[in-house]
Amino acid sequence: MYVIGIDIGTTNVKVCLFQLPNFELVELYRFSTPTKWNEKESEFEMDKIWEGVKDGLHLLSKKVENPEEIKTISIASAAQTIVLLDEQDQVLEPTITWYDPRSKPEAELVNDIVGKEELYRITGIVSHSNHSLTKLLWIRDHFPDQYAKLKKWTCLSGFVAFKLSGVYATDESLASRTLLLDMSTRKWSEKLIEDFDLEVQTFPTIVESGTANSFLKDSLAIEIGLSPNTTISIAGHDHMAGSICTNLDVDKELLNSTGTTEGLLLLKKESFLNRDFQEYAISNGLYVRDNLFSIYGSMPTAGYSLNWFTRNFLSSLAELEQMSAVLYEDYQENSRELIENLLVFIPHLRGSGPPYRDSHSKGILYGLQDHTEKKDILFSIFAGLCFELRTLKDAYIDLTGQDIESIKVIGPATLNPLWLQLKADILNCEVLSYKTAEAVSKGGAILAALKQGFIDQIPVNLFEKYLPSEENFKLYDEYFNRMYIPLAKIKREFDLYKSTKV
Repeated sequence: MYVIGIDIGTTNVKVCLFQLPNFELVELYRFSTPTKWNEKESEFEMDKIWEGVKDGLHLLSKKVENPEEIKTISIASAAQTIVLLDEQDQVLEPTITWYDPRSKPEAELVNDIVGKEELYRITGIVSHSNHSLTKLLWIRDHFPDQYAKLKKWTCLSGFVAFKLSGVYATDESLASRTLLLDMSTRKWSEKLIEDFDLEVQTFPTIVESGTANSFLKDSLAIEIGLSPNTTISIAGHDHMAGSICTNLDVDKELLNSTGTTEGLLLLKKESFLNRDFQEYAISNGLYVRDNLFSIYGSMPTAGYSLNWFTRNFLSSLAELEQMSAVLYEDYQENSRELIENLLVFIPHLRGSGPPYRDSHSKGILYGLQDHTEKKDILFSIFAGLCFELRTLKDAYIDLTGQDIESIKVIGPATLNPLWLQLKADILNCEVLSYKTAEAVSKGGAILAALKQGFIDQIPVNLFEKYLPSEENFKLYDEYFNRMYIPLAKIKREFDLYKSTKV
């Protein structure tokens, strides 16, 4: 028996074939997420994404003798981006990337019309240009002719699910990232639909994450070599789907999902829609199983910071890996010297995330001298990313009043021992690294298999453990309070000044 997991990511799209019961990765089809740029503006090319997914599915269908053995296709994706379709089911461009900042005025408009506290009470998230509602309002204002043709919109996962099945849907976890879901009812907010004069018939149906909500279209099944009995499911927000691989515990554990962005996910049995959480811009959401709620915060740049460094200072990713390995050896032998000479890197290359969320925030690299080397900058980047996580972790602890026992890591960081040890030392917490191939695709596949009765429980995944050094933590803690926090505070004042001058 086999299942297919699809991960539509910001940087890459992965179509993966897994074999049950252990979810061994049989075959992977990967391609760069087609994206077009115009200076700071960016748009996903959805027709090209679909053609790539279809090619991947056709390839995977040839890897099994009997296509009937491929039971389901489960799709996870980056959140917030929405795809608009017309009466002929053609994509209405633009499909604005989630990180495109062009809808900042619409984000402010949402606050003005609804009110910040009321909006958070309804949706559990603060208004930001990332969110789907602001993109929808921007398109209506700037492309009225396109908007007038709108029949349906859905999220990235929902678009691929529609192309596979003909059914318009999105799952609960992605719906809770749109700024249009009422957290208390788990339904589209009637108030927000009315406030912004939206048409409810254009909204997708909200379905349970991982459940079989449709079947593969007959004509498409013939074209790509799969059975029309193959079920289609939406696994939801990529970070949430990836967490399934770790069997994340409620309250006690954090998921650190790494990639282009980096997030911290905490599972709770209730949502937190009060002003304290709102002030820190912590996002509430619906989780993908067990009717749980998610507390989530993300850094706009994580892997992106490393890509930026590689692009500007190195010749290749291989050089980055080699330099990281050398630094890890140095760190094991002489961590004190590295910490005492640490540069300050605040990784706000695309703005900042919670608890001080600001799309205008700029990055900073402080402490350069004539003897500074590239490896010193790289070490500061890894450390800076960890200090940002500490700020967010501390906010979670302050707001919930509950400590964290361990941090479970998935994604590219699991391949970098230096980064993992720095997480343990700086956050002063046990770090469990799940070196799982294609965690998001696999998590989505496991979720679908679990929800559809192909398995009874989540399979055990192996992990590597990194424990914090008490001595290193004390050095980092002093640095964090003496250097990082004061510079970050001063920088916020400069960011505020600059944003008022733009």
